[in-house]
Amino acid sequence: MKESVKKLTVLGSFNQVLIFLVLLFAILHFAKSFLVPIVTSGLFAMLLVPVCHRLEHWGMKRGWAAVLVVLVTMLLIVGVLYVLVKELVGLGGDLVIIGDRVGEMLDQGYNFVSDRFNVSKLKQKEYLNKHIAQWSSSAGKMVGGAIFSTVSVLGNMLIITIYTILMLIYRIRIKRFVFQLVSRHAGFNEVGHARSIVEKITKVSSLYVGGIFLVVFILSIIYFLGLTIIGVNNALFFAILAALINVIPYIGSVAGGAIVVLYTLVTGDTMTLPIVVAVFFTAVQQLDSYVLTPKITGGQVKLGPLFTIMVLLLGGMVWGAAGMILFIPLLGIFKVIFDNVDPLKPYGHLIGD
Repeated sequence: MKESVKKLTVLGSFNQVLIFLVLLFAILHFAKSFLVPIVTSGLFAMLLVPVCHRLEHWGMKRGWAAVLVVLVTMLLIVGVLYVLVKELVGLGGDLVIIGDRVGEMLDQGYNFVSDRFNVSKLKQKEYLNKHIAQWSSSAGKMVGGAIFSTVSVLGNMLIITIYTILMLIYRIRIKRFVFQLVSRHAGFNEVGHARSIVEKITKVSSLYVGGIFLVVFILSIIYFLGLTIIGVNNALFFAILAALINVIPYIGSVAGGAIVVLYTLVTGDTMTLPIVVAVFFTAVQQLDSYVLTPKITGGQVKLGPLFTIMVLLLGGMVWGAAGMILFIPLLGIFKVIFDNVDPLKPYGHLIGD
């Protein structure tokens, strides 16, 4: 009788955990438009806290300091986006070359399939046109979604700006709220421990997010100089794009290089340029993996590759591209909490490097 009761208790606990996880990820998914700006603002606020402290130490009021650092940061981001869009418009001049090149490649493909597999060009074109029609329909939806996403991003930037300013202004009140909860539920003696954890989280998040921006800046310069020397057109656009995509761990570095290689493959006349570009990006990826990222951000959030990839995919499923970027620092914050709370230390050891 006792064994059956024990089994039912274990089963009930498992069901509770399962229901909790289902509800958690359902809330995260359906509340994406509400939660993503808050999480982004929180990370920006922790990044800018040291700058606000410095300005306040020089005598500037907290509100003005928060407004100044956030607006300067947002202007820098908008400036980068402006350069990116301007270069993208300039890239439109290559569309004719790309179209002609794709046409030549299709003709070569038709001839190859016709000679090797005895399939007429007419049947090949009918099959291809059928799929192109389907792709065009999907592309139309994607373009509409992209326009909507652009408007949404601009709106979110305004919301993130306001949230970040308010979080910097009310950061002391938010800390007091956390300490009051700890004092009420864990006892007054744990407030000091909670204070040290909050300080570590703020420091780690600030250094990690700042390190990411620094890596993007350094890679942009390296990519721009390298692509310019190699002779790739629109080097500035591809340098910024590849550096920004590199923010996504493991996947971003490969995707950024692949875009440039495909561009040079389609627009070039020989295989020499794509091969040189591929070698260049491979070398820079090694530099980033073994020197830049470990030195600048690796010492702040020591996460194991297994759980980094898992969280990366989970973030993509829940919040899309934003989740692939935001879930990594969030996992780092949880690791800081796990490492400083005795019952949770095994979890910190599990997800650590």
